[in-house]
Amino acid sequence: MTIETIQQMWASYLSAYSDILPTERERLLRQSVADDIVFSNPTGELGHGLGNLIEHVAQFQAKLPGAHFKIKDLLTHHGQLLSEWTMQKKDGSELVSGHTFARFNEQGQLTLTAGFWKA
Repeated sequence: MTIETIQQMWASYLSAYSDILPTERERLLRQSVADDIVFSNPTGELGHGLGNLIEHVAQFQAKLPGAHFKIKDLLTHHGQLLSEWTMQKKDGSELVSGHTFARFNEQGQLTLTAGFWKA
């Protein structure tokens, strides 16, 4: 798997959190994550499965309309990645900075994501 493939997969995953149609969100998530994905973050969210992730991302947009992510840095090795990002409001101003650790399978789909930021 090339770094370009990993970057593209990660960008697709983060784009799913944007203010987009639910059908496009589901398409991006089905493309970038495995059916049995495990995800967590410091706000207490711990989820399992693609269906739960789709619901989680929809709730994210309902709570923070127009919020989106911008990738600042991306490190990878041995089927893992560490991303530094900023969450931005609809107007582009920064809400929070954070990191996500993730693992992906041989097909380039995420199997685990763990977000870290000061909640």
